[in-house]
Amino acid sequence: MSEIRPNLAAATPPLVRTIVRDLRRSGSRKHVVGIQARPEWAGDQEFPVDDRPVRVEVCPSPLAMREAMLRHGDGYLVVLTDLDDADLGIGIRAHLARGRLVTLRPWDMLKQSFEARDVDPLLLDEGWAAGALARWEPADGWPKAPGGTLTRDHALGHLASAVFGACPNGNRYVSPAHPDALGLLRWSLDPVAVNRVTSLPVDIREGLADWLSEVTGVAGTWTLRAAEAGHGGDAVPLALVAGLLWGDARAAAEARGLVRARVGGADLPAEQAQVWARAADALIGQLDHSDSLLERAEALLKEFNAEKLLVNSTLLPGSYTLRLRAFATALRRCLPVPDAGALEQLEKAHATLVAHELAGFNGRTNAARMALRLVRWLATPDEPAATLADALHDQVRAGSYVEWAFRRVDDIDDRVAAVYRELLAAVAARRGERDRRLADHLAVAVAADSDPGTLVPIESALGTLVRPLGRSLLVVLDGMSAGVLAELADSLAGRRWTELVDSSLGHRRVLLPALPTVTEACRTSLLTGALHTGGQYDEKTAFPGAVGDTQARLFHKDDLRAPDGHALPPAVKSAIEGPARVIGLVLNDVDDSLDKMDPTVEWKVERVRRLSALLDSARTAGRLLILTSDHGHVVERGSTLRSGTGSESGRWRPGKVPPSDGETLFRGRRVLLGGGGVVLPWREDIRYGHKRAGYHGGASGAEVAVPFAVFSATSVDEVAGWRPAPAQEPAWWNSAVTIRRGATLEPPPSKAPDGQAELIGFEEMVAAPSRPGWERFLDDLLASELYAAQRARAGRAAPDDARVRAVLATLLAHGGRLHESTLSAVAEVPAARLRNVLAAVRRVLSVDGYDPVSYGLDEVTVELDTGLLAEQFGVAKP
Repeated sequence: MSEIRPNLAAATPPLVRTIVRDLRRSGSRKHVVGIQARPEWAGDQEFPVDDRPVRVEVCPSPLAMREAMLRHGDGYLVVLTDLDDADLGIGIRAHLARGRLVTLRPWDMLKQSFEARDVDPLLLDEGWAAGALARWEPADGWPKAPGGTLTRDHALGHLASAVFGACPNGNRYVSPAHPDALGLLRWSLDPVAVNRVTSLPVDIREGLADWLSEVTGVAGTWTLRAAEAGHGGDAVPLALVAGLLWGDARAAAEARGLVRARVGGADLPAEQAQVWARAADALIGQLDHSDSLLERAEALLKEFNAEKLLVNSTLLPGSYTLRLRAFATALRRCLPVPDAGALEQLEKAHATLVAHELAGFNGRTNAARMALRLVRWLATPDEPAATLADALHDQVRAGSYVEWAFRRVDDIDDRVAAVYRELLAAVAARRGERDRRLADHLAVAVAADSDPGTLVPIESALGTLVRPLGRSLLVVLDGMSAGVLAELADSLAGRRWTELVDSSLGHRRVLLPALPTVTEACRTSLLTGALHTGGQYDEKTAFPGAVGDTQARLFHKDDLRAPDGHALPPAVKSAIEGPARVIGLVLNDVDDSLDKMDPTVEWKVERVRRLSALLDSARTAGRLLILTSDHGHVVERGSTLRSGTGSESGRWRPGKVPPSDGETLFRGRRVLLGGGGVVLPWREDIRYGHKRAGYHGGASGAEVAVPFAVFSATSVDEVAGWRPAPAQEPAWWNSAVTIRRGATLEPPPSKAPDGQAELIGFEEMVAAPSRPGWERFLDDLLASELYAAQRARAGRAAPDDARVRAVLATLLAHGGRLHESTLSAVAEVPAARLRNVLAAVRRVLSVDGYDPVSYGLDEVTVELDTGLLAEQFGVAKP
């Protein structure tokens, strides 16, 4: 008997089915098939082929074959043996179909399975592949070979796809046509699939690994090596760690050695480590649940004694915490007033924080952003307001945004929270001094009953501001401060409401309140058009006369209770849709929050009950939206109770007892309670009554600045002297403030509206390039033949030269990079139209597809390539 030949192929169910099916088609009457193959069978012993039963038996000897034949009944018998024909003898061979053993010729069988005419020589060189393809051949055969040639990539791609398996959703870990590293990394997360592959015979495992490494690149290579080394489940965390270790020259060699040990001991080049890490990073972005992988990566860093590198990761959660703490450390160096170096480092620390992948999903990032804005505000000059009007306008333009940011700065990390507390103390000290000066101006103006200048007294607002605007919806949000309005205005912009500003002023209006700043004095004065106290009946009665429209209606809180299924009461909806020029509504959500909730919530449109429905109705009815208040409020932040003052209110008291620290005495016609004389605190931490979530009645800027804003749901050029507003945020809200000793502040060449220079002046306190240089550059550019040709090509879509000059001059003034809201404010471009204006400017300045004006990666920063602009238009750079 011949020796067993170890290189025999293994018979597989698909191969056996094919052989039996061919035998049936040949018409042979013999139903015993002998196959020379490895004496092993992994499939079912009995199964049908074309409705005929087939039985497979492994027969290592002639005797075993005789016994199998004797047992055979109906159907086909397939015997598998490693013997050859000479070993069987004539008697056994006589019972076999074709009188001999069928010798497996794997490639011929595979050509038939793949419906191929030829086999790629590169595939023939893979000696292990034929047996593997036969072993894993699907019951219905392999997919047809494209073009009739069975290529290496086609065969091995489908083999790998079958061997590596599929994830729970049915998607294959290895795509037959496009295998990639992400698929292998995803496979590494499936311990069953990994074990299946690592348990393969060595030749098949190594052959597949070599081919997959070739087609999936270095990321796939190191994933497979980690699996081969027994650390497949750690492939993704190891990749993330490798990116950190090989991305920092300071990384300890010991830590790198520990990573090498988990990928089989091979040397891992730095560039390949980075590719592997980027692939793992990409996979993390696709996973619904990746927390355990990130935690494992951090644990590996700790195990490798390389925790110091954690901060370099833009993905790991621990890195976010470290970056936030680094930001807090940089922030502390800016207090109480930042210098140039400290502020620059804080900006860098913030940029590092927001570069983290988790920054956009963590509310702590917004708190850090607000903290940065407050530091920028601290860096701007604190110039005392010369008049009451200046002080109140400043409260609306800048103080409101300080108030907004102040409400948002907190953190759960005690180390970060401690720094934030120091920041808020510094901000509160500066706000307190500004409030003191405002209160002094207000006391003098009230006592003298002086001309309010550009301020509109609250009792004159309906006649002076509302009536000329025509068809409108007046929403009085009781207790709304200028800070809350700023936040709501941002929310309204997201709903495509365009803010309008008084052309004579250039920014939001502010009303001069009655005193004390409580509802019975301020709201009644606003809605009746006269200085006096009262209630809802007085307001409803006098409202039509105050707005000069007998059909005008005013609705209060109880009037807004809608029946089930209705967003608004039918009477309110009908009034909004009706002919009245002005419909007024009083909403109490802010005032209610001072008693029952938290006034520091995010004030978005959806946060104010009925407001969203009111906006929809106003839009449908073609009404402007007027959003104003009767007074503002302050928030409870560790206030001190002053008892024994005879006060029945939280923030005002009769003037019988002289004012003490933090208080001011007010007397005059505008004082409607306390017998014409009251003491009001300008310090926010003073109260006279029970502790609540917030208070009003005092003389702080947040209480006395009554905001007044107008919005349009449609595009308008002007309405009764009101025009689309440029961005109302102060420049420091979105743009860095750079302080340079000895530098002079120079405004941009475009003229700002009266009173707006301070709003835009501190985006960068730098020594500005000389104006003549700008003017010559812009003059030459706008006078060039190419510019004229570009304008002619754009036709009616071309912007006017003044607009192009304003945009370019503003960008030049700020180093060629500027947040779009700051650009809107400085260049006096309506915020709602800025992107359309920029598109028109870019259309004229873009030559041969090269655009010198573009948006940065953050999609909000506008960038100017001055060199490209000068080269394209043939003018000297400024």
